Amino acid sequence: MSSVKMLDKDKLDQLAAKILLRTGKKYTQQELIGLCVQFTDEKLDEFIMNISRASRIWTKEEIKQFKEKFSVDFGEGTENLSEEVDKIVYDGEE
Repeated sequence: MSSVKMLDKDKLDQLAAKILLRTGKKYTQQELIGLCVQFTDEKLDEFIMNISRASRIWTKEEIKQFKEKFSVDFGEGTENLSEEVDKIVYDGEE
């Protein structure tokens, strides 16, 4: 048997408590991790889609298209608009 270092043990404890409240059954941390791995294995395609969305890497072409689509020229006199908005929002100046 090997050990795994957990960074968010509190979440595992919270999950165990929620499961206990809903089912009336208490699971050890080892059992819960095993069940999570089994569930993930059974739903692997869905899991991969979920984590892929959260860590998507954009291509240079996608970034370029995004910039072209959402970059707007507000016309003459707005060159410093971003700086002026930042001053008002962050410094409270007008």
